[in-house]
Amino acid sequence: MALTATDLFNDATTREIGGVGPDQVNLIVSDLIGVQQMLSAADPTINNLSDLHTHIIINQLNEEIASVENSSAPAGTLTLGTDLGQYVGRSINDIHRDIIDIAQGDTGVQALFNPTPLPDLNTPAAPFHDNAAQTTFITQWIQDSNHLGQMATTIENNGFTGDVAGLVQQIQTYANSSNAFDQSQGGLWSARFWNEFRSDGTSGTAASALIDGLQTHNAGEVNAAADQLAANSADVGSNNVMTDGGSYAGVVAAAQATAVTPNPVTTPPAGPPDCGGHAPATASAGPTDTGAAAPAGPTDTGGPAAGDGGNHLVTDLIALLQGGGQNSLSAVFADLSAVAEAAGVHNNGTATLLTDLLAGAAGQPSGGAAPAVATAAAAPVVQNVATAAADNSTPASNGAADAGQSGAGPAIDPHHFALNEMAHHFQHMWG
Repeated sequence: MALTATDLFNDATTREIGGVGPDQVNLIVSDLIGVQQMLSAADPTINNLSDLHTHIIINQLNEEIASVENSSAPAGTLTLGTDLGQYVGRSINDIHRDIIDIAQGDTGVQALFNPTPLPDLNTPAAPFHDNAAQTTFITQWIQDSNHLGQMATTIENNGFTGDVAGLVQQIQTYANSSNAFDQSQGGLWSARFWNEFRSDGTSGTAASALIDGLQTHNAGEVNAAADQLAANSADVGSNNVMTDGGSYAGVVAAAQATAVTPNPVTTPPAGPPDCGGHAPATASAGPTDTGAAAPAGPTDTGGPAAGDGGNHLVTDLIALLQGGGQNSLSAVFADLSAVAEAAGVHNNGTATLLTDLLAGAAGQPSGGAAPAVATAAAAPVVQNVATAAADNSTPASNGAADAGQSGAGPAIDPHHFALNEMAHHFQHMWG
């Protein structure tokens, strides 16, 4: 007949009572690993408190196995990162007894694992007298153990709506801080309590289950973990006294009585609608095209063009696109030439190229010459520069030709040459 998890654990109990000598270490470790494997296979997931208790036993066995392996190690040897000093034997005893107590207190666990109880100790363990740092830690830990479970239960009762990610982060901080504090204490403190505080202890296992239940929407797991965290805080509170000799009973009662709710979900402000890279269909249009003359640009005095390079290029371009006359066009040519001259490229054809582009757009002769006065009928010009520059895929509203000229202005067609786009880019350079 094959041995069960109960059989293997009872065998380890017998060997430990006789003393964990070097000749017993491998046999005890083999028994305890067998118990872990069998319980893990029999109860792979947590859906209720009995499942959680089983997983606490599985995880606490890691600590007992490590303690047994180091039972004869030289002084100063770390056990799972902690120096237990002369108290390795105390660690083995406390964990083994705690595992038995967990199983004996849960009939659901007993269906899988029912170890034989040990006789009571001749002298019950006295409560541990905490120092100031330990008192501060346990006080906060008791509060967090209860409040985190309450917040998780609230989210679960609300259909798992709420700031789950924020609460998960708080639970992780709680578990990590608890593990780190116990590891830093070592000695008798850790030998007695690391199966309560560590990541593979009771509170660490319950915290992991609380997170998993929140993330997988497992109500049974959340409720079991919240109940276990509260019960564990009361157990620790009864096994310790404050640095002034006071009891933690009042801290436990207050933490369990205080109703704590999780933080609400914070929704970031909505950004602009996704228009697929194009202007929205309802983008505001420019002024209605009534067929009347476009707003007049700067007064055309007929005097010389007042181009001034990059300092005035944007202004002159905008004036031209808003209905400026022949002088506005000449001013833009002069500005382009000045820009090329300032850049030191007047001898390599760049200035001519710039003016050729603009001249081609306006129907003027190339070579940088001043534009001639056209005699054709008035042609439309861009009326709403702001709208056109914002999205070149949307045609701008057009108006009539320059109202301040005796003859019609040159035909400037934004569909053939995006002067509005040029103005947009030059504004980034000099605006």
